Amino acid sequence: MESKKYKILIADDEYWTREKIRRMIQWDKYGLLFLEPAVDGEDVLRKMEEHHPDIVITDINMPYLDGVELLRILQEKYPEVVTFVISGYDDFDYVKNSFMAGSINYLVKPVGRIDLINALTKALELISKRRQQKEETLRAASFLQDREFSQLLERKETPFMPNITINGEIDYAGVTLILLKIHRLQTLSGRYGYDMNRLSFAVKRQLHELMGDEDAIIFNHVYRSNEFIIVSEKENQELRPLFEKISLKLEQEAESPVSVIFSDHSFSMDSIHQAYIQTVSLLMTRRFAPVSQVISTGKGAGAQEEIRNHFSERQKNELLTLLKRGQMEEARQYILHEIGLEDCQGNWSYLEVRQTVKRVAMFLTEYFSDLSQNQPAGTEDLDQVLDKELEALDGKGLCELLHDYIDSCTALSQSEGDTTRGTVRQAAEYIQEHYFEPLTLRELAERYHVEHSYFSRIFRREIGTSLLQYITKIRIEKAKEYIRKGNGNLTEIAFMVGYDDYTYFNKVFRKSEGMSPRDFREQMEKVQN
Repeated sequence: MESKKYKILIADDEYWTREKIRRMIQWDKYGLLFLEPAVDGEDVLRKMEEHHPDIVITDINMPYLDGVELLRILQEKYPEVVTFVISGYDDFDYVKNSFMAGSINYLVKPVGRIDLINALTKALELISKRRQQKEETLRAASFLQDREFSQLLERKETPFMPNITINGEIDYAGVTLILLKIHRLQTLSGRYGYDMNRLSFAVKRQLHELMGDEDAIIFNHVYRSNEFIIVSEKENQELRPLFEKISLKLEQEAESPVSVIFSDHSFSMDSIHQAYIQTVSLLMTRRFAPVSQVISTGKGAGAQEEIRNHFSERQKNELLTLLKRGQMEEARQYILHEIGLEDCQGNWSYLEVRQTVKRVAMFLTEYFSDLSQNQPAGTEDLDQVLDKELEALDGKGLCELLHDYIDSCTALSQSEGDTTRGTVRQAAEYIQEHYFEPLTLRELAERYHVEHSYFSRIFRREIGTSLLQYITKIRIEKAKEYIRKGNGNLTEIAFMVGYDDYTYFNKVFRKSEGMSPRDFREQMEKVQN
């Protein structure tokens, strides 16, 4: 995205209003240049000649030349400029006169971030219809929404009820937040050339069309790329049948299960963060199965179901006995049958599977660490890979990962010949060329016609590191290369190197480099400057 492409001019005679808006958004991140604000209408006209802004945001009540008259002049002399109003007055005549003078929006002070983002998005979309760079401008607007609204999800102190925008859009006094989660993005990401911005924009546009509601706010969670958030003023009972159809359609297109979770429709919702946490909590109650599911609050949501403990102290002791005796195959079968992970898919809740798998993984890690007096190779990556299989609702993949981990921690067999080394070298070269694609032990083993646990062992012996560690190393090196060259924002870079979840990418990068991707980028910028 080209930096500082669209120019924004604020006009208000109140200093604190101008400064609040200046600091409300990191303008340059979205290709927006925040011009030095104008103090009155006459100052606006001077700056129009000098800077030629694309968007003008003006107060109504200003000295010398009021906002309504200014809007009329701008509409006559600069019809290509998009204008909207921020005012302390909600009188109908002010609103009517502003719209008649060419304003596309009317916001009442004090302006909240959601109001401003919505107004700016609408302005950029209007610009896109007037210019040749339509797709580029729409994607700039889309990225603005995604990033700013995602930050609201993560901040507990952010109010969810900003001042109402007087433009016929959502009344935030009563809304429903909907979490739509596409559990596997691999098929969609390949379809859009592993370009997260294109994918995000296309899915949001499709959701608007399927909902038939252009006023609904839809954005992509930039820190969890497979999550889309919808904010609608419609009631749950009206939305649920619609999203049951939408989830099935997306399931077919994405070749992935889809979860749709509704928050309460409330007039007293304190924050968008709290509504989001409610949907994430409800997500934990869904059946762990690769099928789409729609969940809402109330009876039948699953929130009242008892969470069962599938890994008791007795089972820990029995598994420990098998491990100490060196009965590794029996230990693997115990995890499958006695603990019951082979039956988790479709029978356990997401939370039950998550808790059990994490506890078993921690138990194995502690046992093999004590056995070798060192952390086994691959241990630090196990938790992260299990998270990816959990996200994909893949019970079989979880079992195979735990089994492969046991294999990797046991003694390796005698060395193999040149054929084995050739297979491993081919696999390593394939990873170097296809690092941005979904790469798993199972798929690579099948590609080279080798049993997956055996493939894991020979890869570690020949390369000196686990398969996952090798994939991670290649991806992080590519990410660092993209960051040095300034190729895209960090979310895009994560997607370009094979991570569809920025939070996961950030965690892996930090563990590899000892710093976050953002810190690495800032370090590179200092070196280059």
